[in-house]
Order: sequence, then C-alpha cells, then structure tokens
Amino acid sequence: MTRRGDFRRLFREAFDGNAAWLEWYMERVYSDDNLLTLDSAATGKAASMLMISRCDMMYQGSLLPSGYISCVATARAERGQGLMHRLMVRALNICAGRGYAAVSLIPAESRLYYLYSDFGFETVYYVDEQRYTSLHAFARQRDFAEVEPEYAMFRRLEAMRPCSLRHSETDYSCVLDDVRLSGGFVVAVSDRAGGEAMAFVDNGVEARVIELLATDGYAAEAVLSVVRARVGEKAVSVIGMPCGRSASIRPRGMLRILNVDMLLDALAAAHPEVEQVIRVRDPILETNNAVFVVGKGSCRRAPDTMRRITLDVEIDVLAGILFSDSRTGEIFGIPSVRPFISLMLD
Repeated sequence: MTRRGDFRRLFREAFDGNAAWLEWYMERVYSDDNLLTLDSAATGKAASMLMISRCDMMYQGSLLPSGYISCVATARAERGQGLMHRLMVRALNICAGRGYAAVSLIPAESRLYYLYSDFGFETVYYVDEQRYTSLHAFARQRDFAEVEPEYAMFRRLEAMRPCSLRHSETDYSCVLDDVRLSGGFVVAVSDRAGGEAMAFVDNGVEARVIELLATDGYAAEAVLSVVRARVGEKAVSVIGMPCGRSASIRPRGMLRILNVDMLLDALAAAHPEVEQVIRVRDPILETNNAVFVVGKGSCRRAPDTMRRITLDVEIDVLAGILFSDSRTGEIFGIPSVRPFISLMLD
C-alpha cells in the first residue's frame, strides 16, 4: 500500500490530472514491479519516481524487447538535489539488466529534451501534424463501411510500420479506455478490397487525431470522413509519421540504446551486405564500450582489431544514425530507419 501511496502523492504533486483518470490508471496500468523510487535523505519518504514498462520495438525486421519510461516526477521540495539524476542512471541499468535493446520516453516539456540528452537519450521520434479547417470535407472514394475497432485490425495496421513500438492486446485495451476517459473516441473502416483504417481522436475544442493507421490514402480519407461526421464543424488536426515537409514536423520522443549488440545484430541480419567496424563510447553503461564488427549478416565484439574503425561514436550519436531517415544513413553507409511512437500511456 505504501508504494501505491507514494506514487499517488508524487503524481498528484507533479502533474495536472483528472482524479478519475488517476484512479483508472492505478486500477488498469499501475504495477509495483514497474515503479522505481528514491527516498529523501531528509524525510525518508519517496521523493523521486518513474515507471518502467516493457514495450517491444520492431527494428530491421526483428521484434526486440524494449522499455518505456513514464511518470517521471520529483517532489517540489526535493528538486535540484540530483535525485532524478541518480534515479535515471539506476533505471537505465535496470532496463539493461532486463535485456532491453533500448528504452524510450516522451518528455513532458520541451526543456526536458536537454535534460534527458545528458543520459544518452537522442531525439529520434518525430511526428508530422496536418491541420484542416472546419470547411475541409474528407472524401470517401471507395465503398468503406464503419466497423468495430478491434485489436486484430490494429495489429495488422501497426505491423505495416517498419520501425515502431508495438502494443499488446492488453496495451490496446488500456489505450481505448484512456481515449474514451478523456472524452475522445476511436473509429475504424474497412472495404471488401482489404482496405482498412483506424483513427484515435481526442475530441476537445478541436478534433485531434492522435493516431491514424491506414492501408492507403483512400482508407485514411474514409476514416477521416467518419471523424468529420462525428465532430461536425470543428477544426481537425491529424498527427502522423513524418513525410518530409519540415515546416510541419516536430519532435515527439527520445530513445536510449541499452544493448548495442542486439541492435547491430538485427541490422546485420537484415542487411548482410553492410560492413562496419564501430567503436562505441557509453559513459553510463560500461558494457556498451567496445568495438563492434558488423559484416556477413552478423555482429561480433572485437577486443582488439587491426581493421580500420569506420565509425567512432558516443552512444547517443549511434542512436541518431541508426534511427534516422535514409539520407542520414547513406552518409555513414548504414541503413537508417525512422522509428515511430504513439498511444503511450503517461
């Protein structure tokens, strides 16, 4: 009961929130096993906390065990004493010990991107937000019908993304509850030709589509036409994967590599033509400080090598190369891929 009480106390102090939402979170999402805290030297009470949950990542055709950090908070009276720094270092070591390839998070404020970069996190998740006025009508050009938004469809559509965090059926159920608790809704459409689409909508002063998954543009337009019918004349914004228009792209989240071997193994298996000798430096996780030889479909450590180092990087720079657009990867001779993060419970 004490740990749950610590979480409630710190959460209420750090975040503006709906009491009903917090009670739902405690019932459906919270787990003592995922809570990490650090006590105050003055009071002996938990003064800093974060939650660590598992959220696997599809990367280069491999589904890798990964983590997600949320609910990062420190009591107001204890801030500025280095508690969160100690807690974050501990969290990274725990995540690495669990065998996670990487860990992701979404900073609650823009200024926190700089704070998390000190721990080796790199901004790799971006979104493209498009806005439509109340006059914009979405066209339904094929015979799409509205259907129940089931997990099976969600899983098929999510699998179309080559690099993203994946949601289990339990995660999906919690996402549906979360959207509906905040006054939003989820809609889905399909047609006989195999077209499918889903839209997760935050229905406030304007309608904000926080996630749009579709097999193609026709399906996307069809599900947005359903959204338009639901929200009437509200302005509609749609958050999606970056599509190259820099004016509409903004940062969404950060990733920290925990296990270099695991990521480079996946990359090598998917691209046996790649040959690299990469030296990595990691100031927090000692096990990542090594030379990695990538070639012929595998990755191995080389305690000493006569081969020329082709890439000599800090751990955050490696993340910036592996998880970037293809143009960045071409510079280094590495197949880069832009990851995507969405529908995370914070």
